[in-house]
Amino acid sequence: MPTVLAASAVAGRVTNEVGMPLPGVFVAVQGTPQATSTNAAGDFLLTLTSVKSVLLFKCQGYRDQTMAVAAGNSLTVKMQSLTKAVAPPTGPVPVAVEVEAEAASPATVLKFSEVLPAYPGGESAYYAFVRQTAHFPEEALKQGLSGTVYVSFVVDQQGRIVDAEVAKGCGHGFDEEALRTIRLMPWWTPGLVGGKPVRVARTMSVPFAFRSRD
Repeated sequence: MPTVLAASAVAGRVTNEVGMPLPGVFVAVQGTPQATSTNAAGDFLLTLTSVKSVLLFKCQGYRDQTMAVAAGNSLTVKMQSLTKAVAPPTGPVPVAVEVEAEAASPATVLKFSEVLPAYPGGESAYYAFVRQTAHFPEEALKQGLSGTVYVSFVVDQQGRIVDAEVAKGCGHGFDEEALRTIRLMPWWTPGLVGGKPVRVARTMSVPFAFRSRD
């Protein structure tokens, strides 16, 4: 009987330079297919199959980061912006005012918003759509392969999906099919700041699970 390595988990939070949570950050265990993305509070939970692993953090507009972690540890990761360095606050920071000023330009893409964009019907409806829409690639089907592709995209002020691209792929035709599926999604409910719709970046998984036809 083959030996199965017991899986452990690592939890953490990802923030920007001033400690504000970053949702939609892609988090992966290097050298494995294990990956996830942060929630609205910037939190993530990831299963590890090794006592010590290296995590990779990717977010549009921020520098990629790696961090060695041990199973069971809780960590906080601070992402560094590619565009500008944000000085730590020395007193009360009018966060809402800053976000509104940043959102004033229609072209601005936010990493977070007061109300996050949402797929119509919620996460369960999103995965039901993926199951119904995504076609299993013939190449992967012949080899009995499974995989999960992570696609990043922007939900604009109308709820349209734009600028979709593969954040983490696995080849064998999965990447192309995941992109096609994401681009066919119905319009989302847009993110809001101060009650106004804004452009917000999101990252979602598109899983492909092989099942024998026998």
